Amino acid sequence: MALCSTVLTVYFASHSIGTVVLTTLACSLLLQLAYFASVLVLIWRSGRDSRAGQRARKLDPSSPT
Repeated sequence: MALCSTVLTVYFASHSIGTVVLTTLACSLLLQLAYFASVLVLIWRSGRDSRAGQRARKLDPSSPT
């Protein structure tokens, strides 16, 4: 959806296919980088939360698993 709106906006603003292609490639690269970064953050938070849970279980062995 974001790429389609970018294509239409750039084409109607510039009437240049070359500009549309370059802008679309740049936009898709930024979207991929943002997606990759968000996945890395989710993986990092998941590991951090599981380590915190393991530490809590070591400190209080009577707590349920």
